[in-house]
Amino acid sequence: MKTKAPLFVLVLFMGVLSAQEKPGLYFTCASAEQYPTRIAFEVLDANEQRLAVGFQEINSLKDTVYVDVKLPERFMVQVYEDANRNDKLDRGIFSQPLERYDFSNKAWVFLGKPDVADALVQRQGPAHFLLFELKDVLD
Repeated sequence: MKTKAPLFVLVLFMGVLSAQEKPGLYFTCASAEQYPTRIAFEVLDANEQRLAVGFQEINSLKDTVYVDVKLPERFMVQVYEDANRNDKLDRGIFSQPLERYDFSNKAWVFLGKPDVADALVQRQGPAHFLLFELKDVLD
C-alpha cells in the first residue's frame, strides 16, 4: 500500500501541472547551428491542411516554443532553423536544404520531406509537447 501513495501524488501533481498549460502545441529544438536562433514552424493536419505557421526566436535549447493552435487527433509539425532570418528554408544547387530541420515523429528524410503518414503524431491532450533534433543533410 505504501508504494501506491507516492505514485498517486505524482499523478495528481502532473495532472495539476498539465491543467495549468494553455491548450496548443509546445516544442523545443535541440542542435541548432547557433543560439540564439530563429525557428520556423508549420503545423499540418492529416490531409496536409495548414493549421499554423510562424517564426519564433529562441535563446537556447531549453526554450520552449508555444503555438496557439487547436490540434486535431492526428497532426504533423515541420520545423527549420532560419539561421539567416530570411523567412525561407535555404536550398543548395540540388535542392538540398542548407539549414537544419526536423519533422514530428522523428520522420527525418535525407534531402526531402517524409510522407505525411510517417510524420503524424497522436495528440496527447489539449497541450501537446514535442522535442525536435535539428539536423542537416550531412548529419
